[in-house]
Amino acid sequence: MSERTTGTGEAPHYDLAVVGAGAVGALAAYYAVRRDPGRRVAVITHAGRGAGATRLSAGFDTPTGHNPAQRALAARSTALFDELAAGLGDAGRAPVDVRWLVARENTAALDATMADGGRTRPVTGEQRALLDRTFPGLAHGDDEVLLATGPMTAGQPQWLTDRLLDEVLGRPDNTLLEGFRIAEVRRTGGRVELVAADGSRITAAKAVLAPGPWVLDGPVAAAARERGARVKKVVAFHIMTPPPPGAPALVMEDADAFLLPHRPGGHWIFSITSPDWDRGPDEPLAIDARDRELARALLARHVPGFLPHLLGGRVFSDCFTPGHLPIVDTVGDDDVVMAIGGSGSGYRLAPAMAEDALNLLDRRTRT
Repeated sequence: MSERTTGTGEAPHYDLAVVGAGAVGALAAYYAVRRDPGRRVAVITHAGRGAGATRLSAGFDTPTGHNPAQRALAARSTALFDELAAGLGDAGRAPVDVRWLVARENTAALDATMADGGRTRPVTGEQRALLDRTFPGLAHGDDEVLLATGPMTAGQPQWLTDRLLDEVLGRPDNTLLEGFRIAEVRRTGGRVELVAADGSRITAAKAVLAPGPWVLDGPVAAAARERGARVKKVVAFHIMTPPPPGAPALVMEDADAFLLPHRPGGHWIFSITSPDWDRGPDEPLAIDARDRELARALLARHVPGFLPHLLGGRVFSDCFTPGHLPIVDTVGDDDVVMAIGGSGSGYRLAPAMAEDALNLLDRRTRT
């Protein structure tokens, strides 16, 4: 169904409204109907499915965290991804070996980030030979080391989001409302009323707000700012040369950057940390000279053979929160929960964020 009302007409009513059709929103809607197949769910987006950070995410899942809470979220999300794969038949994830380039003195700190309690280990001669074949000119300083861990995963966030939404929308009473930009969420007559910018409205018993990078331009903006949320530009370059079979990812831990083989595209993704804060998703965003200079400097230092292949990439915004910990909390009403702050890791933390949001609404203890 796709009815919409304006003016004073009776608004369509749902058991749950999910604002945001990215990874967190799609998972919240999916978990909601899995828990209660009779629950009528409306997924609301002003753009389209998986727009924003989800559409452009590299989908690289390293189950790590820089504090106990983040590690617990990462570990739980990994387990939930496994459950998704069992329930859906496929969660769009494939194993990828990971090698870490880190300052020798930071090795213990890197080990401490591993959510599964695992430890890094020196690369073997065979692993080093593969690295040299894969990353032309691979080099590091005497104070840096190359380390190995067990395989991690590379996912397909857009594909997974579409798959989850198909499951939700396959039930006749559920709907996807596109072009419906929420301007206000309010309590009206015992219901949660969601009002769009054009005056259209629906009501719901409960709502999950997962607006992604649009968090500071909507009904939870004030609450998000109070909790320290900001948006920033995220940049991932393309290295236009095909990864060889069995190519590992290379994480430059101290630079907060990584090189990930992108099998579907037949090239590499080179994610860097852009210094541009307060750049929202509705602003014109582009890779600029400063981003390119940073990328070239890292490649020149560590993988100079990739420099001629640095060409284009993807740029978007994401919401970052203090300590890179997502915020999942009620906002103004016990029946309204916001789930925000992927901090560049929204895909890999999305299952735990969505589960926590549903637990709050269903009055369950958060895991």
